[in-house]
Amino acid sequence: MGEYPAATPCDEEHYIIGELYAINNEEEFEWAIDQLDEYEGLFPEEDEGEKVLFRREITQVFLDNGDIQQAWVYWYNGDVEGKPIIASGDVLQYLEEKYKQ
Repeated sequence: MGEYPAATPCDEEHYIIGELYAINNEEEFEWAIDQLDEYEGLFPEEDEGEKVLFRREITQVFLDNGDIQQAWVYWYNGDVEGKPIIASGDVLQYLEEKYKQ
């Protein structure tokens, strides 16, 4: 979306290459997820006219070992029409190829 990648859910079979994190102390989950929500812009300053950039939802993720798990994902909350699609799902590979040129 310019300076950062953004993912949106779709009905087609597309995958995103990413990282899955687990929290060691479940008592710290609320604090940790609040920090991530703040970082991802889920609670913008209304008086400054900021919009909500992402929404957090639980979705299925597929692990390298073939297991399927439920995990929180931050989906982009804006319009992606006309933006490039990263068909491989691998943002780092996409950026590497883009900046080689």
